[in-house]
Amino acid sequence: MKQFTFLDKAQETARNELCIFDGYFLWWERKFWIPLKSLSVAVRKKMATDPKVHAFEDVAKHNKTKDCWLIISGKVYDVTPFMDDHPGGDEVLLSATGKDATNDFEDVGHSDSAREMMDKYYIGEIDMSTVPLKCTYVPPQQAQYNPDKTPEFVIKILQFLVPLLILGLAFAVRHYTKEK
Repeated sequence: MKQFTFLDKAQETARNELCIFDGYFLWWERKFWIPLKSLSVAVRKKMATDPKVHAFEDVAKHNKTKDCWLIISGKVYDVTPFMDDHPGGDEVLLSATGKDATNDFEDVGHSDSAREMMDKYYIGEIDMSTVPLKCTYVPPQQAQYNPDKTPEFVIKILQFLVPLLILGLAFAVRHYTKEK
């Protein structure tokens, strides 16, 4: 039996162990071996027993497209690899950074498969004592939107100038033909 222990060497008794026996993953919990379906389930079990605790200030710093962390239900998720694949776009995820995004997540009504997908982005827990009761919103850093440089703006200008040009041309033609 190949055995892996996740505890420090200083501890005398291993409370949580993962073993592989005849191709099966077994998880030691208190007094019993629990069979697991796969190694990913075992890794999630390990993460659930020993999560990393993050301070709110540290999580709030990760608010860019190339580095995006979210807080949902007291858990911290690094969703950076998912930014391009999110059905709502990366703007939705970026707008949920720097705050507890639980309400944003729940209001959308995510599917069960979306909730299962979150497991692979889980990186730890949030230290609730560092979460401010009221939080000032700091918008994510994005390029500033300039409405004067959009195609719609050019079309609006042309819609105004073309009729004026036609009207001016009509007056000029009328003026020159009236004199003769």
